[in-house]
Amino acid sequence: MTDLRIGLIGSGNMAAAMVAGWVTDDPSIAGRIHLTDRGSGRAAALAEAVGGEHGTPQLMSSNRALVDAVDLVLLCVKPTDIEDVLREVSDLVEARHVVASVAAGVQTATMENLLDDDVPVIRLMPNVPVRVNAGTIVYALGRASSELVGPTLELIARLGATVELQERLFDAATALSGSGPAFFGLVVEAFEDAAIVSGLSAPIGRELAVTTMVGTAEMLTRGNLSCLDLRRMVTSPGGTAATGLAHLERSAVRGSIIDAVVAARDRARELG
Repeated sequence: MTDLRIGLIGSGNMAAAMVAGWVTDDPSIAGRIHLTDRGSGRAAALAEAVGGEHGTPQLMSSNRALVDAVDLVLLCVKPTDIEDVLREVSDLVEARHVVASVAAGVQTATMENLLDDDVPVIRLMPNVPVRVNAGTIVYALGRASSELVGPTLELIARLGATVELQERLFDAATALSGSGPAFFGLVVEAFEDAAIVSGLSAPIGRELAVTTMVGTAEMLTRGNLSCLDLRRMVTSPGGTAATGLAHLERSAVRGSIIDAVVAARDRARELG
């Protein structure tokens, strides 16, 4: 595990999810985490939630004090606040730092324009399963590099799968993997409801829906199967799966999912 000192400016939901994932993976990392907020009390609540016998995140008096104490500056504030935060600390940020941001729509060039040319910048787009070390983290590197970029990416990889992507494709990735947990959650919720309508109890319905979803994902990931191959394994002529799939296709479920992702991508572009 890298010994990077991590500073999170902003302690909202994504910051909390990332910190929880890191501390789950290695409890000792808690002692290398530094936190700030804008007086909301979230930093203190987060420190209390993940602190333990192996260490507790440090609450910093200001963003400037945080930058002075860390190696990785992770910006977890709203996109509209990124420029203000960087202007506040830019004179303290040096080539010995890595600056990373999870702010949707904020490009590396925007951050680089407010920092010295030799400061490495990384744009991140994680999703909420980073909380349980099963996230998908899309990233893009800025123009500058340093010996800390590799360890930073190793640290990020502790939270799940990492995918390097050109920044022009971030909006599509935001729609698919960033919003995806909400879409999948809706599908599982529908399966839970269907289980109850079909006569199963709510707890059994949830267990069957969730474990089936997890198992299917494992087969697609580890079994090197296409979705078509998987469907053919399950679907026999005139059987239950064939009947259900025919109904889904007549209900335009496939088209609705495509439309939802495209609409989310277009909204990401508007927000950027």
